[in-house]
Amino acid sequence: MANSLNTEVAENTERMDEELERGRDSPLLLDHHHMSSPDEFTPEIHNKDNRGEYRFQCPHAGLFRCSITGLVFRMEGEGEVLYRTVPWDWRLLAQNGKRPAGPLFKFTCLKRSVCQLHLPHCEIYNSGECDFLSVAHVTDDIIEFIPPREITETHIIINISGFSAYGEVKDEDSPTVPIRALVLLFYKPPVVPKKRSILNVLWLPRNAVIREVQEEWKRRNGDKCIYIETNPRCQLTPNKEYELSTDLTDEYLIQPKDAEFVDFESYENYFPTFQLFIQTVVVEVNLLLKENGGEESVWYRHVWLPATPPSDDSAVSPTEVPSSVKPPGGATAGTTNVSYLLLGTLAELVSKELEAFQWHLIQGVEGFTSIPRGQLENANKQVTVDRMVQQYLDDGAVKITLEILRKMDQNKLADDLEKKFPNNV
Repeated sequence: MANSLNTEVAENTERMDEELERGRDSPLLLDHHHMSSPDEFTPEIHNKDNRGEYRFQCPHAGLFRCSITGLVFRMEGEGEVLYRTVPWDWRLLAQNGKRPAGPLFKFTCLKRSVCQLHLPHCEIYNSGECDFLSVAHVTDDIIEFIPPREITETHIIINISGFSAYGEVKDEDSPTVPIRALVLLFYKPPVVPKKRSILNVLWLPRNAVIREVQEEWKRRNGDKCIYIETNPRCQLTPNKEYELSTDLTDEYLIQPKDAEFVDFESYENYFPTFQLFIQTVVVEVNLLLKENGGEESVWYRHVWLPATPPSDDSAVSPTEVPSSVKPPGGATAGTTNVSYLLLGTLAELVSKELEAFQWHLIQGVEGFTSIPRGQLENANKQVTVDRMVQQYLDDGAVKITLEILRKMDQNKLADDLEKKFPNNV
């Protein structure tokens, strides 16, 4: 099989090189490092068996990326491509010592004009360390596993000559290492006159199709739950336990207390990992996810909770703040915590930037006493925030953070923080 695959690769390479010579406008380069970026398209969506089927009408040869699924097609010429996600056959995978590493896509291309397929993966890519990945080619009850033509930081690339279903898989005994992941939020607001609301927290691998998660939740719950737009990206380690916490002080419950991230079950299971039950009316909340028993957060967000489902869309932007809401110091106790918001600001700094921030605290800023070097040595972001609040109290910690961010030319971060504390600065 390996020899036939190598022959196919060589033939496809020669054929596409010839095509490139004939067509000046046909970017059919196989070398990933030298090929142009793909043109992004948004496919038409049709309902098929209560699942979205995507349609791409390709106008010419080239490289094209789907804005919904992240799939990339290398096209030899114009043609129509139909594709949708379908369930994995777990029995077939288990018999071959494999498990899913991405959604399974079923394809139809009438003119067979697709010569190469790029499937998005969620591994934290290091050259030569993803040899446990392959692509399953599924036809009815027959499955074969195709070695990648190339693995990039974001995609697995294979050459194809026929269609049916393709999806990424990994060996069952593959190493347990962090992967790129998503934390998605679905909120069920209170029904007047009741005050109780529920915030559902889902974990998914990064290459899950978010639109299909939204559609499944809408199918199950109608308009009762709202998808909350926030930055969902983080890194999680499969089979490791994590715990979710919040800055709310009372009248809330998080279930379960901790949970295990089981990545391969997440491509078809869209049930919440955690549920935050809130017994009072809350307009904003801080969420913190960390390893069970750990100190460092792996995901932190400040989230605005809508009062009612929006009439025109199921998503609410975290930047849309109700005019009646007063940020801190006029905030209601239990809805905002200065330490959590400062932690969210520092979470945007990379390691070198955090060191520069701490350097300013140690050197001292005009109008503020300095923090002794020993208190910040090897301090993470949470410890840094704690030291600032202890030294300067809430108002002072906010003001010195703004001063330092502007000294570091982090003006956008400073402006975002200042908007949350207009009464304090």
